[in-house]
Amino acid sequence: MKETRSRRDLYVEGLDALLGGRMAAVAVARDWELLAEIARLARSDAPVALAMTDPALFERWRRAVTRFHQGGWTQMTPDRVAEVAAAAERSGAEAPAEFAAGDR
Repeated sequence: MKETRSRRDLYVEGLDALLGGRMAAVAVARDWELLAEIARLARSDAPVALAMTDPALFERWRRAVTRFHQGGWTQMTPDRVAEVAAAAERSGAEAPAEFAAGDR
């Protein structure tokens, strides 16, 4: 995946999308870079130090990760996103149904 955003911009956009539950919209848009960042943020979970410095954000992040898993996105890992992106690039096909189904 070609990096087109700064790491900071990608982090901010990814966290915003995760907190807003917009994984399906990002997948349908085929924004693989952002989708991989969302998956990374969900897998790494909210930093524990955030509980002391910004408890409200910590709680929102933890709830978003729970919704991520309950919504069926657990198998969407950064590696899986890279595989799907490569397959889509090779075939020129639309996003796989598992990603295009919408947020649950």
